[in-house]
Amino acid sequence: MEIISRTEKEQVIVERCLGTEQRVRLPEQIGLLPVTALEAYAFSHAKPGTDDADRAACGEKVLEVQLPQSLRRIGNYAFYGCRKLERMTLYHQTEDIAGGAFTGCYRLREIYVYMQNAWGYCLKDIVSELRQELKVTLDYGDGTSAELLFPEYYEEAVENTPARILETHFHGSGYHYRQCFRDGELNFQEYDQLFGEAAAWESVDFCIELCLMRLQHPYKLSEDARGIYQAWLIEHRMEAASWCLAFEQQGALEYLCTFVDWSGQELMALIREANETGRTESQSFLMDYKYRNQKRSTQTFEL
Repeated sequence: MEIISRTEKEQVIVERCLGTEQRVRLPEQIGLLPVTALEAYAFSHAKPGTDDADRAACGEKVLEVQLPQSLRRIGNYAFYGCRKLERMTLYHQTEDIAGGAFTGCYRLREIYVYMQNAWGYCLKDIVSELRQELKVTLDYGDGTSAELLFPEYYEEAVENTPARILETHFHGSGYHYRQCFRDGELNFQEYDQLFGEAAAWESVDFCIELCLMRLQHPYKLSEDARGIYQAWLIEHRMEAASWCLAFEQQGALEYLCTFVDWSGQELMALIREANETGRTESQSFLMDYKYRNQKRSTQTFEL
């Protein structure tokens, strides 16, 4: 891949990437100088004054982008029209994300953010611009991380005829989830307190994934929130286990079994489901779990 750039004040600004790469990783330095900015429309197929869309890594050709720790600014409409962009990795030191940077990035669902020495409004700016469902991983280093889901939402302009005004109505819980920031930092307590709204608005599958992500990566998770997430999963335990089987989430299935009190009938149903869907690892685990718990129950009764 060839990187077109210019230098200003001993810093490199990336203007364009030429090549056929679908997964782009920008370097920390070019010519011993730090890469600190993406120019406006850098990855867009519609960059003004250029006719290189057929040669550039831009638009629908880009599936994933990894930005360097040195990056501080993302220019206007930098990823405009990257309709197939699915994943982005960056550092929470990118302090200036210009307007429209992610316009048209409808498939961007996974965002991985390194949080060491974090500052600024990086995460808030990104999730505020993207209205689709987002899976966000916050890596704090030393093996500590948080995994979060932000629901999708959409706005509707509704005319209030008597008042002669247009009112904005929000559909979905995603708008409120995107307001859980204070001075650019995510407030985990506010995030967790919104689960009742997500349970009312969002699908069961979405809520299963959100609960499991928070429980398995319990960064700043209060005991009250833990209890609420676990209680909801217990209530929806069969749907949750089926979700784990469908998406091959063996670790999540094993985690469920640490606090769900399954009946023998439920376990047999799950074992059959695992067998019918070819989930041999899950089937073996469930059979072993059923055997161990039956043995424990028999011993307890005999005592």
